[in-house]
Amino acid sequence: MEIITIFLAEGENHVRQAIRISLDHQKEFKIIGEASCAESLLAQIGQKPSDLILLDWNLPGMHPQRIISVIRRYCPQTALFATGVRREQGKAALAYSVDGFLLKGLPPDEFVSKLIDLLKDTNLGSK
Repeated sequence: MEIITIFLAEGENHVRQAIRISLDHQKEFKIIGEASCAESLLAQIGQKPSDLILLDWNLPGMHPQRIISVIRRYCPQTALFATGVRREQGKAALAYSVDGFLLKGLPPDEFVSKLIDLLKDTNLGSK
């Protein structure tokens, strides 16, 4: 598997750092950018194209449906996984056409394992 580049959009600093630490220990992932709000994410994704965006379902600054629409328009080849704290957020996220959903409360090894499983269902799984 080639290295998969990830842009991490997470509103809570401690959660963003925890995800970063978990992914930094994996040789197949490289975080190339971070944002704590929708404005920052949208300002950066065109300059830092990534293979995958991990999007906080409650990212401050814009309704999830709107931000997903903008991301899809400007980064159509980028996989988009939403992250949230409740399973029902996953159902809503999938209804808005994200490629996958991850619970933030999973232990780090389970989070990474679930991420890898979800990637297998995308074109990145063979990368």
